[in-house]
Amino acid sequence: MVISISKSSLVSVIIPTNNRCLLLKRALQSVLDQTYSEIECIVVDDASKDNTREMIASFKDDRLRYFRHEKNMGASAARNTGIRHSKGELVAFLDDDDEWISSKLEKQVPFLQSLPEKFGMVYCWMNTYNDKGQLISEVHPELKGNIFPYMLDSQNIGGCPTLLVKREVIEKVKGFDESLPRGNDGDFIRRISQKYEVSYIPEVLVRIYSGHGYGQISNNDINGIVNAIRSQKVKLKKFKKELDQYPYQVSNIYTTIAFDYGVIMKWKESIVYYIKAIYQFPVNPNIYRKIMASIRAFILFVIRRYL
Repeated sequence: MVISISKSSLVSVIIPTNNRCLLLKRALQSVLDQTYSEIECIVVDDASKDNTREMIASFKDDRLRYFRHEKNMGASAARNTGIRHSKGELVAFLDDDDEWISSKLEKQVPFLQSLPEKFGMVYCWMNTYNDKGQLISEVHPELKGNIFPYMLDSQNIGGCPTLLVKREVIEKVKGFDESLPRGNDGDFIRRISQKYEVSYIPEVLVRIYSGHGYGQISNNDINGIVNAIRSQKVKLKKFKKELDQYPYQVSNIYTTIAFDYGVIMKWKESIVYYIKAIYQFPVNPNIYRKIMASIRAFILFVIRRYL
C-alpha cells in the first residue's frame, strides 16, 4: 500500500553522485519505491563523465529532479546544492551506492512528526553488505535524546542515509561543511545533536554496500587516512569549547589521530598524539589498546624494511 500525505509533509530526498551510474540506478529505484509517496528525489551530479544523465532520464517519474555541477566539488557541496533546490519540510539523504528499504520514510515521517519540537532529527539502523550481498557489519545504536556527548569522539549513529531531518534544523546548522573531504556525515550529525534532541526507529531500513570497486570517501588508502586525520583536527578546533568539558572524548580523538599517523608510518607524530591522549585522560583503556596495535605495526614495518 502506498501512503499519500499532505504537501506539508513533502520529503526531499537528496542523492549526490559522481561517475557511478550503475550503482545510482539501484539507489534511485529504492527511493521511488517508497511506500510513502509524497517525495521529491533530487540527484546532484558532481561532474560525472559517465552516462549518469542518460540513466536518470530513463526514469519516467516526475518526482525525480536532476542538477549538475560542471566541476567536481565533493559530496558535501553536492548535498548543499540539493538542499538549496529542495522544497520539502523534511529532508533525507541517500548515497548513490546504497539503498533504502521501501518502508523507511513511511516509518520515519510520522515518528518525527509525533515528537516534541525539541527533536530535530531521527535515524534508523543500517546493515553493510559486500559485493556478494553478504552481511559484513551491523550498526544498531540505541542513542536518543541529548546524544551530543556521544558524537564528539565518534560517529556513533551511522551515516546520512539513515537520517530524516527537519528543514529548519538544516538551515539552523547551515548544511554540510564543504571544507571537509572526509567526516562530513559525522560533522553534520554532531552539529545537529548539539542544538536538538534526536531519536530513532529500531529497525534496519538502510542497506549500505562496500567493496563494489568504485572509490569511496571512507577508503583507507594514504589520502583517505590523511583526510581522516584532518577531519579529527578540525573537530578539535570547531568544538574546542565543548570538548573542554569532555576529557575522555578528547583523549579518544587524540588516540585516533595517533593511530592513523602510525598507519601512514609517521611515527613521530603518532607518539606526540599518544602522549597528548595519555595526558588528557591517563586511565582511558582505548589508548593502550591502540598503542599496542601501533607497536605491532611498527615491528612489522621494521622487519619488512630491514630484514
